[in-house]
Parts: sequence; C-alpha cells; structure tokens
Amino acid sequence: MNISINNTSPILSCRLNPLPSNTSFKTSCETLLKRIKRLDARTLNCILAYDDPDKPLIDDGKHTYFWYLAIGSMINPISLHLRDITPIISYPVKCPNHKLVFRDQCGMADIEECQGEEFDGVVHLVPIEQMDRLDQVEHMYKRIIVKIIDYEQRSHLVYVYKMNLIGEKERPKSTPSERYLDIIVKGCEYFGVRSSYINRLKYEQPVIPRKLPNTYRTIENIPDNVYYTNEDLAKHDGKDPTLPLWISVNGKILEYIGVPPQNHSDYDNQKRFYDFVVSYFGGREVVPAISRSWYEPMYKLPLNDDDICDEHRILAEDMCVSWGLNCCSGDTNTIYWKPIGRLRKTLNTTKSE
Repeated sequence: MNISINNTSPILSCRLNPLPSNTSFKTSCETLLKRIKRLDARTLNCILAYDDPDKPLIDDGKHTYFWYLAIGSMINPISLHLRDITPIISYPVKCPNHKLVFRDQCGMADIEECQGEEFDGVVHLVPIEQMDRLDQVEHMYKRIIVKIIDYEQRSHLVYVYKMNLIGEKERPKSTPSERYLDIIVKGCEYFGVRSSYINRLKYEQPVIPRKLPNTYRTIENIPDNVYYTNEDLAKHDGKDPTLPLWISVNGKILEYIGVPPQNHSDYDNQKRFYDFVVSYFGGREVVPAISRSWYEPMYKLPLNDDDICDEHRILAEDMCVSWGLNCCSGDTNTIYWKPIGRLRKTLNTTKSE
C-alpha cells in the first residue's frame, strides 16, 4: 500500500493525535446509530441480485444505485450523515495500482494512478439521488471508474472522485490537516479497514496540527456600523441576477466579487464553486452548514444550531477564512469575497460573534 508523503512540509515531525477526539466521536456514533434506519436483509439481497462486478452501478429496473469508493472524509460515518448520505451497504477494500495523495492548499485526499501500489478505502452503495448530491458537494472533483478488491479478494468496478486539474496540471501535493486525517482514520476504524493501513496513516503521514482556539483566524475589515437583516441577506441568494451573492459567516456578511473571465485558468473551478455556494449557502448564515460539511471530531455531532458551541462557531469561521473565502485554486493572491457588514441580531438569528 502507498500513501504519498509530502517531504517538502516544514512540519514533518507532526503526526495525528486521535485521542482528544475519541470521546466526542464515540458519543456522536452512538447518537447516529439511534437515528439510522437500515434496509432489511431481504430488500438488500433483492438489490444485490442485480449486481454485476464489471459495472460500477446496479439497476434493478426501478432504481439505480452506485458503488462509490470513499477515500477521504466520506469514509467517516458522521461525515456521511451530515451530508444526508445513507449507504445501503459499506465495506473496506483495497484499490490496486493507485495511491492516496493529498493536494491543494486544503490538503484534500486525491487518487493517483501508480502501478504496483495500493491503498485502502471504504466502498458505499448509494442511491442515485445521493450520488447526485455527492457530485454537487465534490465540486472540485470529477468521477472516474477504478477497480477495487475487497478483503476476500473479490474485484468490482466502482466510482471514485478524482480532483480536477488546474488547466492541464495536477494540483500541487500538500499536507493534510490533523482534523481531516482524524476524520479519515476514525472512519477507517469504524468500517474495519486493515490496521496496517490505519497505522500508516497515523504514524507515517505528516499533518498540519490542529490550531489552538486562541489562534483561530476571523474575518477582518468589516465596515463599522453597517448592519443588514436576515431579509436583506435572503434576497442576495444568487438567484436574482441583478443582485450580488451574499453569505454570512458567523454574523459577518460577505459579497462575492465575481467569477473570473472565461479565459482564466481557474474559471471552471470558480464557476462550479459559485454554483455550489448558491445551492447550499446563498443568502444564509453558513456556520451551521460549515460545521456539518467540515466536520470536526473534537465536537459532538451538530444535529441542530444549538449543538454548535461558540468555540465551534469560531472554528467554522477560521475554516472559511483558511479554505473557502480567498479562492479554491491554490492562488492565495486572488480574492473572490469582500466583507460588507454584519448580520443584525434578532431573536431568530443564529448566534454570531
């Protein structure tokens, strides 16, 4: 098996410490198990009767299901739940002639072809509507087909997400965050991935250590004494072409400056990102959604807004600043958002800073 180790990282000595989040993750899993409704064995067997290992999907004549190889956060059961993904069946596998790498400024998981190597992941069987949802969430990726081998040496074709190129080049390799690797490792443990692979992730893969709460970055340069209501925010949801797109991050309202020109190398990615933001965040406070989308195992499963503590909210803001608000291209000199004011607090407004 192979995981690409980034030897250029200045923090090669940092490795995952999974212990601080163990209790919260265990509690979250216990909560999740009470909410999940599994298919009965008879229904599952009826679906699997139409399975063909040489096809990455199942069509029983009424419904379509996709075999999906998770290699990053979607390995984790909490991350799946927070994106409304409920696999019909899940199991650990090996992916031959490929390796796991981490790319872009966020250090996100990607698959790279490499003859003779292999890495482990978790295959989920999901309905077509959930696969469509994943396509939207994974806006920086495209679906490709690869062959996997389960632990009983049975092969199957599956879909996996491959990160989009910038122009004609692969995105640069980088170091994952400790939070992100913790999500992957805990998911691997939950679904029974081989301990040898888990240990390699734990003890050999460098990580960017978790920040201390007093080092979280916040959005700055907010205009003084400029406030907007929830109604103002809702009007700027990106659906009215005469109004700019707005989002609120922990009560701070940001305006989208605009998609770059079509001849710009990052146009396609930014257009997808814009469509993604409009679909999920446009005209709304994003912290609740970010807390679910960028799950942090250090905190309990956020089933509602009240489950998100103040520290978790500021962490969500830090994530937005670090990953989502400058650009998604790796070009940190490009700014696509500008602060324009604050969300006026009302009795019905999500807590803000």
